[in-house]
Amino acid sequence: MSTTITPQPSFYGDYEKNPAKSWFATLQASDKVLWTTFLAAFKIRRPPPVQVVLTVAQKKDRIKALALQEEEIGIMIEEDRGREWGHVKWAKKVTRMAQGFNDAQCHLLDVVLENTPKVLHDFLSDNYTTWTEFEMDVARISASQLLRAKQRLVTERKLREDVDKLQNQTTSSRKTTSPTTQVPYSAPPAYRYGQRYSRQPAATPQPQTIVPSQAPQISLFPVLPQTPQITNLFTSAVPATRGNLFYGYRGYLQMPTRRGGSPAERLRTAAQYTTIPHHPNSEAGRQAYAQQVQEWHTQHGSNAIPNSQRPYPLKPGTSPIGSRECFSCGMATTPSHQSYKCPNEVVPI
Repeated sequence: MSTTITPQPSFYGDYEKNPAKSWFATLQASDKVLWTTFLAAFKIRRPPPVQVVLTVAQKKDRIKALALQEEEIGIMIEEDRGREWGHVKWAKKVTRMAQGFNDAQCHLLDVVLENTPKVLHDFLSDNYTTWTEFEMDVARISASQLLRAKQRLVTERKLREDVDKLQNQTTSSRKTTSPTTQVPYSAPPAYRYGQRYSRQPAATPQPQTIVPSQAPQISLFPVLPQTPQITNLFTSAVPATRGNLFYGYRGYLQMPTRRGGSPAERLRTAAQYTTIPHHPNSEAGRQAYAQQVQEWHTQHGSNAIPNSQRPYPLKPGTSPIGSRECFSCGMATTPSHQSYKCPNEVVPI
C-alpha cells in the first residue's frame, strides 16, 4: 500500500485564517500583474510606522544609559552566542546606538568618554573620526593592561584614604592639646606721616590722687515734719504772698483750668475728693488737722508733691475741693474770685 505525502508550508494553516487572504482576494487584477504595483497596494493597506525623531538631548540621555561598570572591564562575559570581554561588548552597543542615531561625525563621543571609567578612559583617545575606529581602539586594549591599571587605581585610592585619615587625626589632636589663639586685628593708620609731619606721642596721663571725703552722717531715725503749734496754726512770721494754697512761695497765679477727661472720670474724681476728711475751724478741728498733716508726710514723705492721687489735707474752715474756691484764701464766694484778685486774708502755709 503506497502513501502519498503532500508537503505543505508551515504557515498554511495560519494563512487560511489570516485576514491577508481576504485582502489579497479583493485586489484588482492590475495590482497583481507586477511586483511594484502589488507592493504599492500593500503599503497603502499597511503603511510603515512613523519614525519618531529624537532631539540631541534625548540621544545623549539614551547613550548615557549604556553605562559601563568598572567591574566589567577586563572580565570575560559568557553568553549563549559565545564569550566576549565586558568592555568590548559595551563598545559594540555604543557603536550600534550611535550609528542608529546617524551620528557619522561622532558628536556624541564626549558624552561617552565622560561616563567611561578612569581605568579604560586612560587608554582611549579624545578624538575619533568614526564609531568603528572607537570600537576597534577599545578592542585592541589587552586584558593584562586593564588589570594592572585597576590594581594601580586601587592602590592610589587606598593611599589617598590613609593620607586623609592621618590628616584628620592630626587636626583633632591639635584641637585637643592646644587651643588656637586669635591675634586681635589692629587697623592701620588712616594717614602716613612723614619725617616733617610726625605725630607727637601722646602724653601719659598722670594718676590722680583721690582724697577720700568724709562720709555723710546718716540719721537712723526718719525726719518727721514739725507739727505746727495749735496756738500759731494760722499765724506766720513771714508775710505770705498770694499764690497756691500749698506752695505760696512759688507765687503761682490762679488760672481757669479745663475740665479734662470724660464725665465719668470727673465724677469719679469728685467722689474721691468728698472722702477727704475736712475739719471745721475749731480747737478740735485744728488738732485733727495737725494729726492729719503728720500722717500724710509720714506716708508720702516730707518732699512729696500733692496730686489727685494723694491730695493734701484741707485747712480747717476752708471750702471743699472743686467748689471754685480761691487758691489764696481757700474760700468760695459769690460772685467767685481768683487768687490774684483775692480781697480776703491769705491763708498761711
